[in-house]
Amino acid sequence: MNNLVKSPYVKIILIYVLAQLFPVFLLFFVPENAIFDAAIYSQIIAFVVGSIWMFIVNHRSTFNNSLENTPAVPKKNIILWGIAGMFLAYIGQYLAIFIETFLLNIPIGSQNTAGLVDIVNNYPLFLLLIAIFGPIMEEFVFRKVIFGYLFDITGGIGAAVISSLIFAFIHFDGHYLLYSVMGFVFCYLYWKTKSIAAPIIAHALMNATVTVANLLLY
Repeated sequence: MNNLVKSPYVKIILIYVLAQLFPVFLLFFVPENAIFDAAIYSQIIAFVVGSIWMFIVNHRSTFNNSLENTPAVPKKNIILWGIAGMFLAYIGQYLAIFIETFLLNIPIGSQNTAGLVDIVNNYPLFLLLIAIFGPIMEEFVFRKVIFGYLFDITGGIGAAVISSLIFAFIHFDGHYLLYSVMGFVFCYLYWKTKSIAAPIIAHALMNATVTVANLLLY
């Protein structure tokens, strides 16, 4: 049990869970008229601290799998793949939207995105969570931990399917194909570069551009 807790895979997941639960726990100690403000700012704090904590765990730990045991591509290539990954994610997203809309009859709107944009309109600082700290934590959990851990067990495709489906369901949006395709792209970037930095860059750029575009449009 002690060895399980010390596992970097478990540590990363526990940090993610704690970051999600911290705002809920804090709400028991704030006045009713300050609950929403407390929820927003405590979530930002939790994700900032969680992201830093994950980087520390990542730096101090060894993730023993084929991806991590293979040298990463040069830093310049990681950045380029991160930028290219944003466009790959956009292409995948548009294809998924086409399938969801015209074949599966799923409404095109995203309640998740609309809700986040609404929060940023009222709390601009929340953009940091969407564009930076959220992607950092999600990439560590869904790509570094879940995809990386399963890679040698199920193979790359199986690991990508499982991690991407979990990534899709965790967003509670109904657009499971859309988020799964995005997850596949981020898995590909991690596999291609052997560096978690590439999908973090792509994920962050995508979240930032989508949120800013929605803010400007609406």
